[in-house]
Amino acid sequence: MKILFLYPNHEGYFRCPVGLTLVMTVCANAGHEVKLFDTTFMNVADNADSKIREKIGIVKPIPVDHFFNKQSKSQIETNWLKTIEEFKPDVIGTTILEDSYQYCDRLLGLAKNKFKVFTVAGGSMPTIVPQVIIENPNVDFIVEGEAEVAFVELLKNLKNKTSLSAVPNLWHKEDGKVIKNPLVKYLNMDEIPDQRLEFWDDKHFQKPYDGKLYTTGFFETSRGCMHKCHYCINRAFQVFQADAGLVRRNKSVNRIMEEIGKAHKERNFGLIQFTDDNFLARQPKELDEFFERWKKEINVPYWMNTCIETVNDQNLPQLKESGCVGIGIGMETGSDWVRQHLLLKGKMSNDFYMEKFALIAKYGIRSTSNSMIGIPGEYEEDFFETVKLNKAIREINKDLTSFNICFMAPYMGTVIHNIAYEMGLIEVHDKPGFKGMCTANITIRREPIMKNPCMTKERIIELFEDFHDYLTGKKEIPEKYLKSDPLRRYTNNDEIYSLYEKYKKGPIDPALIKPKKEPALIKTNSSIPSGELSGTQA
Repeated sequence: MKILFLYPNHEGYFRCPVGLTLVMTVCANAGHEVKLFDTTFMNVADNADSKIREKIGIVKPIPVDHFFNKQSKSQIETNWLKTIEEFKPDVIGTTILEDSYQYCDRLLGLAKNKFKVFTVAGGSMPTIVPQVIIENPNVDFIVEGEAEVAFVELLKNLKNKTSLSAVPNLWHKEDGKVIKNPLVKYLNMDEIPDQRLEFWDDKHFQKPYDGKLYTTGFFETSRGCMHKCHYCINRAFQVFQADAGLVRRNKSVNRIMEEIGKAHKERNFGLIQFTDDNFLARQPKELDEFFERWKKEINVPYWMNTCIETVNDQNLPQLKESGCVGIGIGMETGSDWVRQHLLLKGKMSNDFYMEKFALIAKYGIRSTSNSMIGIPGEYEEDFFETVKLNKAIREINKDLTSFNICFMAPYMGTVIHNIAYEMGLIEVHDKPGFKGMCTANITIRREPIMKNPCMTKERIIELFEDFHDYLTGKKEIPEKYLKSDPLRRYTNNDEIYSLYEKYKKGPIDPALIKPKKEPALIKTNSSIPSGELSGTQA
């Protein structure tokens, strides 16, 4: 069969998404003819995400505008329809992130209106809210969860015109009725094939990092995370795909070396970026084997993201010796109370983060502290706790510490979305395929798209843009925020905090939520005299 894959990237952020690459890989390996329509380099004139980060000073500028050939919307749509007409696919497959869903829907709608073709959607959003996406008239099939087996099984049944009842993880429609097939257990990661990278434009392999452009390979060594953070879709996987088994799984070191070694010989990578949520969350003996073999067999600098509790005096020197050049850490906030009660991010304290960032610097590895602003229930006082903690981390070693800031976004399937929806902090769609989804184009970088009852949108944007200046001292922290108030006596919003308690067991189906008729009012308390605060100066 002929399969046309759509990658509806509308922000210009270039990388090879591992999930879509693997689905294209298994289809090609099964003998199907695969073609990719990728909008990355035609939708915008530059990498929008990088430009915003460069503007606010959190990354070093690197010109990449020459990678892009911006086309008008009508040109892209004409090329899309022309590609379908010429390729004549039996199936159009796509991966949907909520960020690009509205644009994806537009392109699928054009295809369905002009051609008789099946459409299949997978990815994070169809996985966590398949009951929503399947109502979209432009989507025929949903693959919930991992698609490496299910997608190929679907193609076999479509080709043979046999019953779809045995296709795992599938949502489909028959005579106007939605049918959900059972989930199968999560895959053994060693049975997942090597990625075939030939589908992608070579520009996708160029990644800016610390002021340089590297030919970069993107690989996974694990899937999932065991934490229960309120803002993360991993929590949705734990709740909604419980029948599939444990979300967190590791690929064996042997398979990691086989896949990356083969790809490196073909492409000569200058950097490897591991796409794992929690890279170091595996047994120490496995890490020992990885570090030793990586240096001997691959010997390419690498970057990874991990949770703060996984770095220690044992693995950090091995990380350095084996070629790790960067570690991303999700700290999210400098308020212990917000981190532990609103984000449900374990019991890690600010002192613990300081200790671990100092340890990373001790062994000469660059770190990135990732923070957020616009958390519902976060006050300006809380955000300046974030500023102060990041400022203290920067003082450890200015050359080996870096910082990232983004807006909290209410992605469907997360507790944050449930709370924002119930409190009326977002406006939502009611049309089929979009019910409960935020009407604004969701983003973590352009602007806050949900209201925070404790801080105005204008102030959130201002603090976001000034974040780096506060860290470097170009802007002084207001005197009234120099001292901390661990008791948070400035707060005045028990309603939203009670919702966080309500959702501690995880997210629920948005259809079960009854939103408030009136949106929450902004309740700030940022005029507290500095003399009324307690604590030590940061």
